[in-house]
Amino acid sequence: MSVNEVLSSLAIGLTQGLVYGLLALGIVLVYKGTKTLNFAQPYFGLVAAFLCWWLTYQGRLFGLQVMPLAAGSNLRFLLATVLSLALIGLYGFGVEHGVVRRLGNAPRLVTLVATIALAQGAVGLVQLLFNRSEEQAAVARRLPTLLPWSFEVGTRVVTGADIQVLILAPVICAVLAVFFKRSKFGVAIRAAAENADAARLLGIPVAKVSSFTWVAGAVLAGVAGILITEVRNSLDIASLGNGFLVRALAAALVGGLTSLPGAIVGGLFVGVAEALITTAFNGTEGVPETLLFVIVLAVLLVRPGGLFGQPERTQEAAAFVPAIRELPARLRATGAAKALRVHGWALVVLAIGVGMVTGPKTTGILTLIAIYAMVGVSLTVLVGFAGQISLGHWALVGVGAFGMCDLVTKFHVPYLVALPITVVLGMVVSLVIGLPALRIRGLYLAIATLAFALSCDFFFFRYRAISNGTAGVDLQPPKFGPLDLDAISNRPLYLFTCALLLATMLLARNLRIGRSGRNLLALRENEKAAATLGIPLMANKLIAFAVSGGIAALAGALYATYSDGARSVAFPTDRSLVLIAMVMIGGLGSLQGPVLGAVLVFGLKDLLRFENPWLVPIGTGIVLLLVLIRARGGAAGAVAIARERLVSNLEEDRLVDRSTTTAAISRS
Repeated sequence: MSVNEVLSSLAIGLTQGLVYGLLALGIVLVYKGTKTLNFAQPYFGLVAAFLCWWLTYQGRLFGLQVMPLAAGSNLRFLLATVLSLALIGLYGFGVEHGVVRRLGNAPRLVTLVATIALAQGAVGLVQLLFNRSEEQAAVARRLPTLLPWSFEVGTRVVTGADIQVLILAPVICAVLAVFFKRSKFGVAIRAAAENADAARLLGIPVAKVSSFTWVAGAVLAGVAGILITEVRNSLDIASLGNGFLVRALAAALVGGLTSLPGAIVGGLFVGVAEALITTAFNGTEGVPETLLFVIVLAVLLVRPGGLFGQPERTQEAAAFVPAIRELPARLRATGAAKALRVHGWALVVLAIGVGMVTGPKTTGILTLIAIYAMVGVSLTVLVGFAGQISLGHWALVGVGAFGMCDLVTKFHVPYLVALPITVVLGMVVSLVIGLPALRIRGLYLAIATLAFALSCDFFFFRYRAISNGTAGVDLQPPKFGPLDLDAISNRPLYLFTCALLLATMLLARNLRIGRSGRNLLALRENEKAAATLGIPLMANKLIAFAVSGGIAALAGALYATYSDGARSVAFPTDRSLVLIAMVMIGGLGSLQGPVLGAVLVFGLKDLLRFENPWLVPIGTGIVLLLVLIRARGGAAGAVAIARERLVSNLEEDRLVDRSTTTAAISRS
């Protein structure tokens, strides 16, 4: 790189890094105040930026203009900024009171999943308000810049938006530093972050501290969202989504997840590194995301506490996985229980049979439900059995899809031979991801797997040698005698997929009831106790990752067969977050849960012909929050409770009938 290119990269990196630092500052502040890793942080900024844009340029509500001044003017933009930040701060207050406080005694992994639900809801809200129609989606959105100045650094023009960031970010950091060091409430926040119980004994209002940190974190996210929109001169959902989140998380990790100054230092590091990497690789898409994944892994493995923070133990797996109630021993051998099991299998046969009489479109939807259910089984093995959370599982499905397509299309491997090879490929990739899990866990493992998904989304699945770039790889579904997987009716593929789904569920069940399954459950509940009992932690963790990765890759191969190929756009990062919601809604502790979750999250919308793009994220977010707060067992837990009540009532009725008959016989 030339000197001018280096100077230009530094100018870009400094501006973007300060914005990343502000977003990371909000993440660290919320984490210090409530021990919640807020994955919804960039989505708060997304909502604030869209609100600011709407108030600046439109501002009409029910046909009435609610904003004074001329549309797009600087004064109106200032007023819109203040109002949008106030609204997003109020939203943060509502989130803390309505969600976080209700999950106060839950493990941190549960609150992390709750923030994923909040992120889904925020995306759906923006789509509902601003992207309902094609006309709305086609609008080129931007925010005005207050400062008219500009100058050149190398080949880069430093705009007024950049100058605003260079002025505002240090001022905000300085104000926060003075607040936390000099004010009584700031000192109280620091004390509550160190030890909430001790702070309560000293009379510190921990509840107020929690509310303040969420409000301040939401406002910082709003500031970051508005500033990055001005710098990039465009506003869309994708630019303030998972990529923004991973960069902020990387910044927080580099600086230290518990260090406020470290968040800004980490943001500058990530911003400058991203700009230099982009310049060095001539703007090749996906390279910065891939190297961010490497940086995240390196920090977590070498220095988990970051440059300024302290490493924390984040192992809280047991309470994260809900217990699904089994039938009491006194009811398992009853006639009612046996009859219910027979009816259950009849229902399974009926559900499969439905796909044999429906039209091609409905049968195709049922096939996709079965594929998503298989991915859910994969997550259940990893998260439900072993307690190892993964936020990058849809990327493993992509590995299976591209692996199958490349084997069949490029290397001319027969389909039935390529299928097990794809499973092995998924196991190997999952093992590589699982190796860091031997050293990191909990929240940190979630961050690492999310970074893996982002690197696959933006780089590996667009790499020419793997996917022919964005064009993807085609796949011609084969025909095995009467089983034509390319049939227009979709019925043979549906039967094939259902058969493999049942096989994976049987495999997972046998794994759970076997010795390895008992070891995994012991590992999930308490790693230290399991190690004391002589259970090999390393081997069992890797078994869970391998089995889970193999099932996910198998689902990917079927997905590619259904889609006639694999393309990068089919494997977005946010789908991995929806999968976590799917298994939690279905019931993470049960193998029936993935099927129920797939129907509720992915199938119901298509089966009922709902076309609104905002329906799934909003509905998923709301239902997931209800599950986490009210019914951790999800749909499978509700089914288990209903089953127990039904069997108990039937058995009581049978006993009453028997006693009545006996009494009648004795009287006669």
